[in-house]
Amino acid sequence: MLNGAYIKKWRKMRHLSARELGQALGYRGRANVVKIEASLIPPTAKFAARFEAFKNKTQAREYRERQIQTKYALPPKIKILARPRRCEICREWFIFPNASDRVCTDRKCRRAYHAQLQAKAVR
Repeated sequence: MLNGAYIKKWRKMRHLSARELGQALGYRGRANVVKIEASLIPPTAKFAARFEAFKNKTQAREYRERQIQTKYALPPKIKILARPRRCEICREWFIFPNASDRVCTDRKCRRAYHAQLQAKAVR
């Protein structure tokens, strides 16, 4: 069932504004999207059909354009068993070597993270 919370979450994950989503669905602006996300009006069948078509087209493009950057050469077929997470500082996606890691290996990120930890410890 399509609801406003799902639409808002999906839109935010793709860094789209309500206006951009509304225009992509064929509306003039953001009014319909904002009202549906706030559950002021239910999504119409026409809106739902347009949203699903746009979602499918967008996700297909995302899957085609996905890129993996590695330090090492990878075999043609690989199975990744750990879920990707964001670095707490730079917000880039990584598959960390240890489950307890929170930041990437970048020196700036490590320093900023340790500074945050020290600031919390002082309080």
